Amino acid sequence: MPYPAGHLIFFVLLLFPIALYGFAKAFRRGKLQRSDWWYFLVLFGIGSFFSLFPDISAVINLLLYGARGDHCNIGTLPTHSLLFASIAFVGGVLPGMVLYRQWHKALAVGVFAEAASLSHLLLDDMDNGIITYLYPLYNEPFSLFPYLNTGLSAMGVMYYVTALAGLLSFVLVVLMAFLSLRYLGFGFTYDPFKRED
Repeated sequence: MPYPAGHLIFFVLLLFPIALYGFAKAFRRGKLQRSDWWYFLVLFGIGSFFSLFPDISAVINLLLYGARGDHCNIGTLPTHSLLFASIAFVGGVLPGMVLYRQWHKALAVGVFAEAASLSHLLLDDMDNGIITYLYPLYNEPFSLFPYLNTGLSAMGVMYYVTALAGLLSFVLVVLMAFLSLRYLGFGFTYDPFKRED
């Protein structure tokens, strides 16, 4: 599994560069106000936190049991699953509602947080982690990136189906992040957000 710094670098270089570029361009032209920095830093914080969120089990196990414990489970609940990653959506909507005070903007923040959490799962999957994507429907771990494994594997139809699913899920996560950031005004050109009352 990549270290937390690896997940943060993956988030910043893959999911957040469009926001960094647009914001830096607006900063260079002097078109930013003080409140724009607040929106940028809160979105960066939300994305950074939720890119590390599936590893919260390591922190909880350390606090409860005093040892490193299991990296991928809190009790019997796997933290590296789509069900647990969906908590990121709710966890993004709540601060999004406080920040923007509009449901559609808050939902976009939730989608961005979900994309950050899913990027963690995909990065761990690429590193041969134990990912139980479909918990509780299917409790066994499986990989969406079988072509990255170095061991021998069968070259049947399912091999190519899961390889295609891995590639499409990667593209979907990147698009989720880019489109939600664009909807929030953080695109190639930064559009300062004007709150509707």
